[in-house]
Amino acid sequence: MQHFHDKTNITLKNSFEQTQFIDWRTQPRSFKTYPKFFRRYKLDDYEELKFIKNFGKITTSKKYGKEEVNLRTNPSAGGLYPCEIYIQIRGIKGFLSGIYHYEVLEDSLCLIHELSNDGLEYYFNETSSKKFVILISNVYFRSAWKYDNRAIRYLLLDTGHQLASIFSSLKLENINFSFNFNFDKKRLNEEFGFNCQEFFQGAVLIDNEKETKPKKLRERPVTVCPTDYFIKNSFIEEFVKKFEEENFEIKEELSFFENLSKEQLQTAINKRRSVRAFKKESISKAEFAFITENIFKISQKLGIEIFFINNNIEDMKRGVYKNVTLLKEGDFKEIETKLAFNQKLAGESCFTLFYTSKEEKYAKAVIFCAFFAHIISLKATHLNISSSGIGAYFDDETQNFLNTKNNILYLQAVGR
Repeated sequence: MQHFHDKTNITLKNSFEQTQFIDWRTQPRSFKTYPKFFRRYKLDDYEELKFIKNFGKITTSKKYGKEEVNLRTNPSAGGLYPCEIYIQIRGIKGFLSGIYHYEVLEDSLCLIHELSNDGLEYYFNETSSKKFVILISNVYFRSAWKYDNRAIRYLLLDTGHQLASIFSSLKLENINFSFNFNFDKKRLNEEFGFNCQEFFQGAVLIDNEKETKPKKLRERPVTVCPTDYFIKNSFIEEFVKKFEEENFEIKEELSFFENLSKEQLQTAINKRRSVRAFKKESISKAEFAFITENIFKISQKLGIEIFFINNNIEDMKRGVYKNVTLLKEGDFKEIETKLAFNQKLAGESCFTLFYTSKEEKYAKAVIFCAFFAHIISLKATHLNISSSGIGAYFDDETQNFLNTKNNILYLQAVGR
């Protein structure tokens, strides 16, 4: 997988060679919709299913000229939203057991397969049925339309943010769950008839009390094109084939919201936004500690090393840190801005995080860099502090500045 990372590096040289022109009138559709005659169920009508709304509901809309953009609970690179969510549901009173597609625009579940003695558990080698099986897929052309081959990074990052949205929703309701990346992705992609236009990235499983072992799906769900048009990208499809073979486990306990009440977490989910500019006001050392609590410790267990530059945290020396250790003291705002593809946001933040890794499981590292960034974003939002992920940066220059051989996977600016 290192090959794909290296091939999508931004360097000082190739950044000036980019000639791609973006015609926003040609943006592919960012919502997948099944035919009108499919059965749909409004989430507000089922108390036990309302938590699903926090996975990706629309929280606000903005107008840019004549175009209206819907913003959701989870951010997305370029506002392109390549993630789709499928949910298998069993054992809800008054609700048909089946596989559903979550339709964000309608805030509803669309039934795409009714269960009998079959189920998604078969593709996870599970010996018992699950109450919920939540699958995250990527529609790669939505991102590739703008970012070309580098879209492979944004697809993984968007998956990480989506996974964290699901994580925070389940924590909100004290629902026990497990992440799963060890299922038969290739077989399941075929069963859903994705034809490489869409592919599964990860899953979340929620236990059921029944010990019956479901069989494979007795029939394939109806194939629906996830975009209104499609342009094939051989590089990305080669990446997808490699990703189908990359299985990994997450056994670490992820503890992040213990100091937030249910109401506080829900408010943060509703209010979270990606900021475009900071007021350049400081934050306290206590606020920094609250926002990053457990992040450095848990990320290291997953093979992720986090550097950060302190620009404006009170009672802390300004400079470059690795985890919580000061490496270089000084003012690095100008360098920071240049590294972040000349985006002022990085240098004007209170602190900017650099997520890095040499983890052998490349997809795992990238996904969880964005997962941690999302957790930080929610905790910062609770304190009325803003943040934004930065996916465009000079890879080699950032490595050299941080004096690391790790891959640079994501940047995040946090501040007021």
